[in-house]
Amino acid sequence: MKTTDSIPVRTASRIRGRLQDLFVVLLLMGAGLVTVPVAAADPIAPLAAPLPVATEGPPETLRSGWFERPPYQYADPDGVSGAATGLDLRVAREAAEATDHTVRFRSMPWSDQLAGLKQGTLDLVVGTYYEPARLSYVHYSRPYREERNALYLRDDGDIRLTNRDEFLEAVEAGAFRLGITRGYAFADPEVARLVRDPGDAAQILETDSDAANVAALVEGRIDGFIADPVILDLFLAQSGQTNEVRRARLDLGSVGVRVMFSRATVPREFVEAFDAELQALGDSRRIANLEVEHLLPAFLAMTTSEGWFNVLTLMGILAFSASGVMLARRERYNLFGALILATLPAIGGGVLRDLLLGRDPIYIFETPEFLLLPLAVVLGGFALYKLHDHWLVHLAPAQRLLARQRAGLGGRMVGNVQHGLDAWAVAAFTVIGVGVAVEAHASPLWLWGPVMAVVTASFGVIMRDVVRSDFNIDMLKRDSFAEIAIVGGIAYSLLLLWPPVELSMFYILMVTNGVIVSLFVARLLVLWSGWVNPLQMGDPHTLPERRLDALEAAEPALWQRLSTYLEESETGRARGVDPRRLESLHKDFGYALEPWQTEFTALAGEPLFESTVMRYQNLRARFETLRALEQQLYDHLRMPIADALPDAEEAGELETRVSEGLRSLLDTVSMAVESGEREDFEWLQELSRNQRARFDDLRARYLQADPAPGGALDQVLQRTHRVERMMWMLADYVDQRLSPGGVAAVSDRRQRQMMMQTGAH
Repeated sequence: MKTTDSIPVRTASRIRGRLQDLFVVLLLMGAGLVTVPVAAADPIAPLAAPLPVATEGPPETLRSGWFERPPYQYADPDGVSGAATGLDLRVAREAAEATDHTVRFRSMPWSDQLAGLKQGTLDLVVGTYYEPARLSYVHYSRPYREERNALYLRDDGDIRLTNRDEFLEAVEAGAFRLGITRGYAFADPEVARLVRDPGDAAQILETDSDAANVAALVEGRIDGFIADPVILDLFLAQSGQTNEVRRARLDLGSVGVRVMFSRATVPREFVEAFDAELQALGDSRRIANLEVEHLLPAFLAMTTSEGWFNVLTLMGILAFSASGVMLARRERYNLFGALILATLPAIGGGVLRDLLLGRDPIYIFETPEFLLLPLAVVLGGFALYKLHDHWLVHLAPAQRLLARQRAGLGGRMVGNVQHGLDAWAVAAFTVIGVGVAVEAHASPLWLWGPVMAVVTASFGVIMRDVVRSDFNIDMLKRDSFAEIAIVGGIAYSLLLLWPPVELSMFYILMVTNGVIVSLFVARLLVLWSGWVNPLQMGDPHTLPERRLDALEAAEPALWQRLSTYLEESETGRARGVDPRRLESLHKDFGYALEPWQTEFTALAGEPLFESTVMRYQNLRARFETLRALEQQLYDHLRMPIADALPDAEEAGELETRVSEGLRSLLDTVSMAVESGEREDFEWLQELSRNQRARFDDLRARYLQADPAPGGALDQVLQRTHRVERMMWMLADYVDQRLSPGGVAAVSDRRQRQMMMQTGAH
């Protein structure tokens, strides 16, 4: 491409020279020696050559030209060498085929295409504006799309234009050096007039292409130029010059884009038939679909080339990489295993997507940082974990600090960061998946857009869990990660396919940002609310979570049964029930507990999730405490004091006071279990501690009396050891209720093995 090196300034001397030439021509015309055709305003037309006119129908294969002007005209990357495609070329091909003609496109400069129309060596040219000066040698079709004009300036320049009139005045006065592409028409009639007749002071540089205009602007030879924003924004994104050139906020109008036919080879009747087919393509939304097919990849390419989008993508990769490192730590993988667990969810879905779409090269070969980031996360995580372990072993203050951090704000902060990164991952990868489907021209987009979204976002995680031999893949069961990606992919695809407003870069940017924010918020709400995916194939009544809910709901009734083992005497004091009643209560308690123990055994064989495993273990430990407590209470109460033994009265008083303490604790626990409030258990924790202290004082006072061996008081004091165990069991139960997480989480497979062994015992 050639760029003019000097700016043609129309000086007064040049105008005088032209006037002299014009005077000579007029004299010759008056003498009948020279004739001037109507198209003399077009610099391509020979001054006196007669223009050919078509006398018969056009050839069956229409001849046309094209040049690089993506996304309207460009070399087909999937076609044979020299083949071209683009929105304008496809519209012309389909309209011509409907009239039983084909079109053959040949690469050539714009100026050569205009000359070919005039000379009859080309039959048509696509992607043109209406220019009256060309009517002498072309027919124009009806407009089939709209195109806007925009003014571009240097990004670091200090030129500020507030409206069109100010811009025109600056150009006309020579205060603004304007670049234009040779042979182009303009949407705004005032701009077109100024270019045709710039005046003496105006400085206008003509170039051969938009690329030449960009080069002249960057080099400082012009102050700005006019171009189609779709074409130029895409060029800037692909050339990496978006930070050097900016678009001015001026409305320079829009213009209908047409097809020009050569009058030398194409009669007007054929143009009318061609117009009818263009109308049919517009009415059937075929042109709109072609616009989506060709403009969408261009707009999305501009969007995804922005720095913020690359940061978003890297954050999604960081989220998946960090989750892999945490799994590797928990399940004791080596360094290479950690790298596998980190890279599969980070890049595995994108690689599989590219393989399905047949993209070449696969994206990680174009952007190796997507592979280097998981490697950096794994190495950094490994170093931090080793430092953490060193502190735990060698530094006592660090041990206490880390323990407090894990239990308090530090642990919550890590969880919140992980949730945030997870939400970014699903939002970013969903949009990326749909964008790649658009760029690959996967059709229909309403189908392949959501498919590629869920493949990009989810399949890497699935592959990681398959490598882990995890039989309980959360994403395929309880989690809603994949469903969010599918719904987001559908919404994004439909908004791109059927925009409610004119398809533009601004619209694409707003829709992309809106979808990302919506998916991010939706994922965060799901993670922080603990919402379980309702779209599960299994019977909802057999879900482990619901079965654990039923077990937890049975606790209050069992505690109420335990409270009935002690009753109130005629004097208003606590005592054990009579032996017959005690035996009946003991049997009924065993019958009531048996089905729940069977349910625990059945749940041990279920593929439980980590959070469910922790809840299962905690709940089973509580039931075991309750069962052992009932057995201790039964054994204690079924051994009454013999009235005939020495110290029977004093022993009876001690037994009564012990029974009152037990009854007070059992009633309080029963009420706390019924309410389920944490505050009640915290208060009960303090109460049980006080009751143990009072019990120890009471027993110490009676021991100081030196009871007779074998007497009633001695027997009661011996039995108080069982009472002491019951009080500790009640304290353990309270601690279990205050620690709903139970033991530290390990992998599902090891948890299942532990539960199966416990069930076997």
